[in-house]
Amino acid sequence: MYSPKYLIKFSTILTILIFGITSAITAQDTSFEDWDEDGDELIERHEFVDKFVDEYFQAWDPENEMGLIEEGFFRESFAGLDTDNDNFLSDEEWLIGYNYFYEDYIVYDDMAAIDSDGDGQVDYQEYYDALYESAYFTDIDLDADNYISEFELANYVFENWDTNDSGLINRSEFKQFDEYYLDV
Repeated sequence: MYSPKYLIKFSTILTILIFGITSAITAQDTSFEDWDEDGDELIERHEFVDKFVDEYFQAWDPENEMGLIEEGFFRESFAGLDTDNDNFLSDEEWLIGYNYFYEDYIVYDDMAAIDSDGDGQVDYQEYYDALYESAYFTDIDLDADNYISEFELANYVFENWDTNDSGLINRSEFKQFDEYYLDV
């Protein structure tokens, strides 16, 4: 259905889109070397988190200094999936979100189970109703304070960029996202 390379790229980029900061990252001309502070050809978690918090979190501009509250999180994640900006999730948009974000949180891969009004699309309320009772928000809110802080967000994004789960981002993993940004 979708190529693994496309879905890996999309899921990681979607993570950033969820929080509305893609434009800030793409607007800046960053290179692997900008993130690899110690020049060892690997981006360690602390390097990623430091750079992300210092340069990209501000683009998120949450209204509350403590971080993103649950309602804001769901609104931004819905908007990130709504790639055609029609305020509905199509079957394709729903499946991408399900396959890479919600599969661990809800049991429905069939959009019809979420589409309570049967119109063939998922609106925000249907999306919210399906995910609200899940741990989707709380899994990112590591300290359970009901806010996703800059550090929690940075660590979540790092985990998604680290596609081989090594605890490091290598040049190849970085390049996947850099190339995607140039295509957006």
